[in-house]
Amino acid sequence: MIDLLGRLISWDRWANLAVFGPLQVSGGEPVKALAAFQHVLETELLWLRWMDGDPAAWIEPWKPPTLDRCRDFLNEVDGRIARLADALESRLDETFEFETSWAGRQRAEVRDALPHVLMHSSQYRGEAAGFLNAAGLTVPDIDYMRWLTAAPER
Repeated sequence: MIDLLGRLISWDRWANLAVFGPLQVSGGEPVKALAAFQHVLETELLWLRWMDGDPAAWIEPWKPPTLDRCRDFLNEVDGRIARLADALESRLDETFEFETSWAGRQRAEVRDALPHVLMHSSQYRGEAAGFLNAAGLTVPDIDYMRWLTAAPER
């Protein structure tokens, strides 16, 4: 499980950059793509902060999207998820607290929250890529197996 989660984290980092690149080129257009991608980053950041026990974890979701906000979130997400990947074996059984509107105050293990974060990101990152492609921009194939078998960044 550790090896698989480590690979999924690497794929997530690569896929985030694959979507952010065309967003930068387009100046953040279409805004629906920017909003979907910002949601990827704010959600990843929120959960990573919760997993790190950060008392200032909360990020208000769905704020008006900006490239600057995405860039800032992406930088923090990338640093936090890289540190998590480096310590994955020792952190999987860690329990942390979080609070959502749909579940209230809860506790979870990193081993359960991390797959949730990665799957959630895949959904909204795919939406962002779809909006970008429909607008005539090119987002590379960001599927996990595509990355696993062909991405030179791996």
